[in-house]
Amino acid sequence: MKSMVRHISAVLVLGLMSSNAFAQDDRPGSINERMDKMEKRVGEIERSKAEEKGMVEELKGHVETLEQELTMVDYRTGRIKALQEKVEALSIGGDLTLIVQGISAEGVSKADGSYSADLFLIAPVGRYGNLFFRGDIGQGDGISPFMPPTFSGPNADLEFNQPSFELVEAWYWTEFDIPDIRDKRLEMTVGKMDPTALFDANTAANSEVSQFLADIFVNNLAIEFGGDANGYGAGFSTAYRFTSIYDKGLSVTGRVGLFEGDGDFKDMLDSPFIIAELDIWRPYYGLDGNYRVYAWTNQVKHTDLSDPSRDNLSNKGFGISVDQKVSNDATLFARYGMQDKDVSYFDRVFTVGGQVVGNAWGRGNDVAGLAYGASHVSSEFKDNSLSLEGYTADASYEHYLEAYYRFWANSNISVSPDVQVIVNPGGDSSKDTVFIYGARLAATF
Repeated sequence: MKSMVRHISAVLVLGLMSSNAFAQDDRPGSINERMDKMEKRVGEIERSKAEEKGMVEELKGHVETLEQELTMVDYRTGRIKALQEKVEALSIGGDLTLIVQGISAEGVSKADGSYSADLFLIAPVGRYGNLFFRGDIGQGDGISPFMPPTFSGPNADLEFNQPSFELVEAWYWTEFDIPDIRDKRLEMTVGKMDPTALFDANTAANSEVSQFLADIFVNNLAIEFGGDANGYGAGFSTAYRFTSIYDKGLSVTGRVGLFEGDGDFKDMLDSPFIIAELDIWRPYYGLDGNYRVYAWTNQVKHTDLSDPSRDNLSNKGFGISVDQKVSNDATLFARYGMQDKDVSYFDRVFTVGGQVVGNAWGRGNDVAGLAYGASHVSSEFKDNSLSLEGYTADASYEHYLEAYYRFWANSNISVSPDVQVIVNPGGDSSKDTVFIYGARLAATF
């Protein structure tokens, strides 16, 4: 192509020389200059086309990832979607999760599995509202019976170890045309629900079905959420967005929730779990960032670890949850939380980690994640651990590591190898380091 350009250039230049023999640009040096300029321009065009092709391929990968995220309907995603937009018609979805894990610690090598399945339904009710129902069935204790005492469990997907279908969530969400119909800022949720669907959210670490498996990375371990043993209970939440929808660079929302403390549907407001949170969303150079700050109290009766006669205490604390995209493919996250050391085995928890989308290695739908967490042993538990749990908690922290890779076999089925490491389990430095290995298969529809 370059030789053809040179030939055409020469012909054009010779024609100009014959028509204007005395023109300054007809000097012999000008011919080469013109040809060099045209060759340079051709090179720029070719490079531009190559760059455009690369950008198209990169964009294609991002679109594939986005489409996969939008079609993934694990129950957390379904709940959040129901809270974010008004559905126009009846919507049904669900997921099935199969988990196999093995443990190696203290000379013990064991493996076991569990499964859970969720079915949810979203129905439009009222002018701006949705009804949400979710049923759950699950079976298996996994490797929990073989674990030494730890602050964080290795499988947050464990809920009901019984082959029966349970209605675990049933709530109504709506928004109000305040200040006007185009900029509705006030919303309300009421019913039986999971508070973690509304509070302490995180883009990179919030779903045991699709992200990290260990309890410490799914939610802030230093929040004692109310409800039953699985966190479900009657409650009410309201939120107000302080910024306008026309402000494309900032969103600030305040949210308050009041939930039943023990989940037994008796005297629901006598000992509630109360939480208030401020959510800030702000993009930096087009990369989304979410910053959440919250404070909470659980009024269910707690016992002082040092003085069993004081059995009417409450627990309380505060925390933060942050996730920030640092590129189109990478997101970092961090959480920090504190709770009352008088009634808690651990009083401070810190986690940090991130996830990477697989565009760099040609797998635009896959995701890899890595996280580290540390749970600080409370002084009250250290002093009384022998009488409370039968061992001496002499370490300052329980350290936790987890890594996973989520491979999409097709648009509905993913497989996630997962590795976890626990150092000083339960704050006991005499215990061997715990190694956990396993895999998760998730099917969604």
